[in-house]
Amino acid sequence: MKTNSRNRMQDLDFEQSVTFDSVQDFEFTKKAAQRFRQVVSLESFEDEDSDVIFHYLYKEMELVSFGDQLKRYIYERAGLEEPFSEIPNETFREIALDSFQETRTPKSMNPTSTKLPALISNWLTQASVKRETVFILGFGLRMTVDDVSEFLTRVLREQDMDLHNPEELIYWYCYTNQLPYAKAEEFKAAYKEIAPIQDKTKAGEFYGSHFSIDNEKTLMAYLSFLKSGWDDPRSEKSHAFQVFLELLDHAREIIADMYQEDEEEKDRNRVWKASDITPADLEKVICNGIPVNEMGNLKKMSASTLAKHFSQKRFSRQRITSILNHKFPVERFDLLTLKFFIISQEMQDVDPYERYHHFIHETQPLLAECGMGEIYIVNPYECFLLMCLLTDCPLAVFSEIWELSYADSE
Repeated sequence: MKTNSRNRMQDLDFEQSVTFDSVQDFEFTKKAAQRFRQVVSLESFEDEDSDVIFHYLYKEMELVSFGDQLKRYIYERAGLEEPFSEIPNETFREIALDSFQETRTPKSMNPTSTKLPALISNWLTQASVKRETVFILGFGLRMTVDDVSEFLTRVLREQDMDLHNPEELIYWYCYTNQLPYAKAEEFKAAYKEIAPIQDKTKAGEFYGSHFSIDNEKTLMAYLSFLKSGWDDPRSEKSHAFQVFLELLDHAREIIADMYQEDEEEKDRNRVWKASDITPADLEKVICNGIPVNEMGNLKKMSASTLAKHFSQKRFSRQRITSILNHKFPVERFDLLTLKFFIISQEMQDVDPYERYHHFIHETQPLLAECGMGEIYIVNPYECFLLMCLLTDCPLAVFSEIWELSYADSE
């Protein structure tokens, strides 16, 4: 089923009102949306979709690092007027250094002999950083709670602040009320001294949506509840794991049906059920394009030319098993991959644009519920999935691009 891409570019959900000839260097989302539309509009996209997508990802797509995002944040907050690309790192470093000194924010939450100017220089050039670095920057640069959330979910591609983690709850409260890091230290010290709630029936009041943390008294009350160790069913981490299990079961059902349709299986008269599908089966079907070594394991991610683009992640049986055993947390990568697989199979005969929109409209709220932020077109893996969904055979193209990424290592 071929589609006329050129006439439908205005309906791709991302930055629809952008005047693309005015996109600035620092507008990463607008630039990514512009290039996305240009690539899927190419005449060759319909007949050579795998090659076109692979070429774009490997040769043309701008990899936006943590350092780039930090510089953009400082650029916009400081109201700099010079062209973004012409401002030296030293300027960004000095602005950040002044802000850390004004806010009296320490250089790290852990002991380090590295000087603050060197740490800032490092942050400005890093591809990624640890979660705690975002938290210290939140205090040092006077970020709002939304700014910190965006760095966690969009830039690090991790979950938003976990309000069921005492430290992160304290940071959230401080960002919300623009309190300095010294105040966060006070709250952390107080948390060590408070007694946990002993009465589980009393703890129930904290589960309700009516409870809000809007002053120090309610903050300390909730910290006391957290110290009791009772699970809160509203936890985004708990919810993400439940969503993962639901999507995994759905994917197993699809694979069981695929196996059932296989001619060899029909000859054996075997009846496949979702419960028969193992992590190895999920890997075999979803990672079909990734070559395996003599031991039957997927070849190392480092051998793929898209290793950096995809943040070293693949939906391997080891990853699936580790998540099921609670050794790895569920990440947005896992939910997006499963949702992509399900929709690619259940809507394989549907118009690509309808399939694409269906994926976005179902996935956006799902990610939000899990505290993971919305689909981000600047993220190469997410861009990759969206492009695949606009082809006639999304899963086949997905597999072909993985295969192309390993071609040079054969």
